[in-house]
Amino acid sequence: MKHSFIGSLVAITLSTPAFGDVPVPEDFAFGLTVESEGKGALWELNLPDTIYRSVTRPDLGDIRVFNGAGQVVPHVLRLPHAAIAQEPLSESVPFFPLYTRGEEDAAVRTLRIITDEKGMIVDATSEAIPADETDRIKAYLLDISAFEKPPNRLKLAWKRSKDSSFAVTVDVESSDDLSHWFTVVKDVTLADLHSDKAALTHNEIGLLEHKARYLRITWPEALREVTLTGVLASFRAAEKPLPRRWMQVDGAPDNDDPLVYNFDTGGHWPTDRARIRFTTRNVVVHATIMTRSTQEDSWRTQHSGMFYTLEHDGTVLENEPIELWLTSDRYWRFILADKERQLSGSPPTLEIGWMPHLLTFVAQGESPYTVAFGSATTAALARPVDNTLLRTINEEQEKGLIDQGRASSVFTLGGKVKLEPPAPPFPWKELGLWAVLLAGVAMLAWMVRGLFRQMSMPDGSAGNRD
Repeated sequence: MKHSFIGSLVAITLSTPAFGDVPVPEDFAFGLTVESEGKGALWELNLPDTIYRSVTRPDLGDIRVFNGAGQVVPHVLRLPHAAIAQEPLSESVPFFPLYTRGEEDAAVRTLRIITDEKGMIVDATSEAIPADETDRIKAYLLDISAFEKPPNRLKLAWKRSKDSSFAVTVDVESSDDLSHWFTVVKDVTLADLHSDKAALTHNEIGLLEHKARYLRITWPEALREVTLTGVLASFRAAEKPLPRRWMQVDGAPDNDDPLVYNFDTGGHWPTDRARIRFTTRNVVVHATIMTRSTQEDSWRTQHSGMFYTLEHDGTVLENEPIELWLTSDRYWRFILADKERQLSGSPPTLEIGWMPHLLTFVAQGESPYTVAFGSATTAALARPVDNTLLRTINEEQEKGLIDQGRASSVFTLGGKVKLEPPAPPFPWKELGLWAVLLAGVAMLAWMVRGLFRQMSMPDGSAGNRD
């Protein structure tokens, strides 16, 4: 009977009831209603600032969209992309052949290059022995010094003999002085293949956008019968800068370290720019910016470098905003590197630049649609909507599928209590295990006590009881 009781206690202790985890609007602190005049299958909304101040997760995992029946509808969060300001440009590139007469005579051939005052090549010829049938082109020199920005692609045109086909690899080198060359692209394939009914041509070279004045394309022996006739340089399309929202956060000196200033941004803003503004003039310091999501996390370095603000005759010179990897960390720290350059006056101010997410959701079910947010107990979506769905929608399709939504004022759902982590549950399991352990110890002690009493009785005393 004792064994049956202990077994039942263990079974009750280790068993846990299963509860559904489908959220309802009241599981979240606040909400807002989304309205739209359109009837598109997808609705889109720029997240208001108040959402970033109320979410408890840096990944915005405590956001849900409910329809009029209180059902969760699929949604996705994405950051806006920069719009193209203009179409990619293409410009013709001046080029010059460089000859060689073979390895044994390469030393006697010299290249005479004449440039103008801006570095543009006006003439490039091989001197010494005149070119004859043994000479061949070993490379082509490209003059890109007139371009304001480096090209990201070259498109070649060539002339070949009627029966020649080729597939070869070439290298592209860059230089600023025509003396020192650096490889920027290695073993890129050029091809011009023909058969009776098919043709394959590959005449483009992708480039790293490396600023240089000159490029040089190697021209191997296999291209002896191929002559370059034109080079077209393409440039990456200009993008309109994304409009960022900026927010100022006052700093507070650290209680333990005079070289440290702390900032609490009050939310999880998707930040990719930051700037430190000083309250005094003419400051030059070397410092580090660090961030963390919660006060229990470790600090992560975001940037180290020089920070300054200089003023002379009303002109202020200060460092540009720092470009950061996107972070949603709430807490920031500014650490001076030199204790001899402590700041005077009021603490500096942190400015962060960020862009709001686009919330796109499926207009499933009846309106109104409620965006609920702020919950310390709701986990992130186990199967979020894949961005692949949105990437498959082109601009023409988007006009008919996606409608812009308007957000109402924020209203209370479950209240601020939903922002606080719940109290830890009563440790029934731990108490049950302790009870089992204590019951076992008590039973063992009882058994030992009985055994000890039997061992302490005089010989024959057990028989005298009868």
